[in-house]
Amino acid sequence: MIDDSLLSQMKEIGMSEYEAKVYVILSALRVASAREIHEQIKIPRGRIYETLTTLAQKGFIVSSGKSPVRYSPVDVMQTFERLKRESVKSLEGLYERLKALETETPVPPMQGYKLYTDWTRDNPIRMILHRAKSEIILLCDDEEFLKKYSSDISRAAKRVSVYLVVGRPELAGFAPIKCYAGGRDIESSLFHNEVGESNGLSMKLFLMADRCESLSIMEENGNLTGIFIYPDIYASYMSRKVVQEIEPVERSRKAT
Repeated sequence: MIDDSLLSQMKEIGMSEYEAKVYVILSALRVASAREIHEQIKIPRGRIYETLTTLAQKGFIVSSGKSPVRYSPVDVMQTFERLKRESVKSLEGLYERLKALETETPVPPMQGYKLYTDWTRDNPIRMILHRAKSEIILLCDDEEFLKKYSSDISRAAKRVSVYLVVGRPELAGFAPIKCYAGGRDIESSLFHNEVGESNGLSMKLFLMADRCESLSIMEENGNLTGIFIYPDIYASYMSRKVVQEIEPVERSRKAT
């Protein structure tokens, strides 16, 4: 009786159902003819020869003798060391091709999208936090957003540099990572407009990743609207200015 879990593992490395069965039983018998293998696993005689030929071509087994031909598995350690080398080589080739696509594909013109619903805002926020490669700058003036994306921010901070800037000192208590306070320009331009400059909008969240894309969420009359821009030609300048101006703040104990 062949262990089904072992067959499943063999199929995970690219074997067919018949190939897995023949290889496993041959590994147990060590040496056997096609007829002996057929008697053990009860698959069609014609498929036995076809499967043995395929396994030999793939380098899993060898044959000897002529009447009858007998088969045996290649040394397991040798076989799987070869498979590991081939797998690594294949993955490296795939990686190089995908990296080439990143560098060769022309940068699209700047595009902006309005995000009107919770879902259309939530999905890109999580995606940006997940896919950023080097840096994330997140300005937030909303306790609920900090709570909602706490785990995503924490995971991102383990991979890339994350600058979390809070709009009010009390929000530091809800920050999942080290956070910062903005200087006068950030405070007056992004968080709380000075008298006479207000346009009726209040910023809840402003996210920039890798100095090339941005997503902002604003509130007007109790309604939230998001705007996603990529590539954002201003994100590089804005990111540098924010990093230059912010200062670390102490996090108070989180509210309960």
